[in-house]
Amino acid sequence: MTDKTTPDNVLGGLEFDPLPAGWTPIGAVMMVKCLDEEGRPTWSFRTSEDMSDEEVLGALVVRTELQRQSLLEDYTDPDD
Repeated sequence: MTDKTTPDNVLGGLEFDPLPAGWTPIGAVMMVKCLDEEGRPTWSFRTSEDMSDEEVLGALVVRTELQRQSLLEDYTDPDD
């Protein structure tokens, strides 16, 4: 088992849009595009320790569907 660390240590200074005012983070799912030790682009998946498998799956399914809808809107003629 590896030692746990904070997002700041993992993300190396990447910036994100802030949460809305008054919101308190309690869990996270991250997909991080990285360069591996040989300089090749790859992906890393991380979750905070308090995220259950069911919550992670639900979040990914919902996000996937919202992204799919957004992408389809880009290719759909509003006059059709």
